[in-house]
Amino acid sequence: MKSLCLTAFLVGSSLLALEPTPRPNPERFSKEIAAFSAQPAQSGGIVFTGSSSIRLWKTLEKDFANLPVLNRGFGGSVANDLVVHFDTLVARHEPKLIVTYTGSNDINAGLTVEETLSDYTRFLNKVHEQLPEARVIITSVKIGEKRITQIPQVHEVNRQLKMWAEDHDWARYVDCTSYLADEKGHPIRIYYAKDLLHLSPEGYVEWTKILDPILREEWARVTKKC
Repeated sequence: MKSLCLTAFLVGSSLLALEPTPRPNPERFSKEIAAFSAQPAQSGGIVFTGSSSIRLWKTLEKDFANLPVLNRGFGGSVANDLVVHFDTLVARHEPKLIVTYTGSNDINAGLTVEETLSDYTRFLNKVHEQLPEARVIITSVKIGEKRITQIPQVHEVNRQLKMWAEDHDWARYVDCTSYLADEKGHPIRIYYAKDLLHLSPEGYVEWTKILDPILREEWARVTKKC
């Protein structure tokens, strides 16, 4: 009897382990998405989308002067939200170039590395399916002191995103994480806000330095096709 009970327990535990982690409800952003929908589409440019690191980039247009950038970040979002709200965030603008930042909130919400990557690549594949001529810049997931215990998962997500991008000629992975960390891999304090999670103005300056030449190179590439 004890053996049967143990077997039943182990089988039940295995089934529970196979159950996917519930994703945050995408409808929690209904107001933000409605506000985006109310704004006119800006076709043929560069869409930045993702979580609060994009949303809080208040100097985006100034930092990438003479480039048609559009901020479609919304704080607290996970990759699944990008999939659900794809049409409003990306498709209606028919961008030639998309810059993404997501992953940190996914891990913080309890998703595994595999689940995070599954949702992220669903979004990326959706971009290519609906906008086959567009290119995507995948920015690495950063690490703030507030989520320092999640470093192993973040590094693994970044490692696999890099490998994934190398297998897809329309995508490009950009390492921003290492430039915001010291030689031991710990976040450099000046680059982060007081909440120890989001970037400070200095952090955005550093992020811009990394992305600017790549963004201009990719923009020249996609506009040359026209």
